Amino acid sequence: MDTVFYQLLTSRQVTLVNMIIGAVAFVLLLILLFGRNSRDERGRKIIGKASIAALIGCAFSATVLSHYMQQLAEPHGGILMIDAYLAVNAIQLVYNITVLIEIAGILVLKRRE
Repeated sequence: MDTVFYQLLTSRQVTLVNMIIGAVAFVLLLILLFGRNSRDERGRKIIGKASIAALIGCAFSATVLSHYMQQLAEPHGGILMIDAYLAVNAIQLVYNITVLIEIAGILVLKRRE
């Protein structure tokens, strides 16, 4: 399973897809942040709560992914092999997870409040 995940994260095509997902999520987040509903106190309160959840998600995903990437990058008898695509995908994954948590938090809180 680790070798499949390593091959997946070191693929250039996965890097491209990962960056496209990140760009689309970023544009969606900007629309949610600067939309008409986000200008009042209620909208800012929702954005604040979602941002706290995204910060916690970022810290958790960065911690878990960094420890897993260490194990993943040692396929050759304990020699650390960091591939550029592996590093880019790891950073992009943390970013994507953070933005998607922020978007989900905003959408869920808008429906609740």
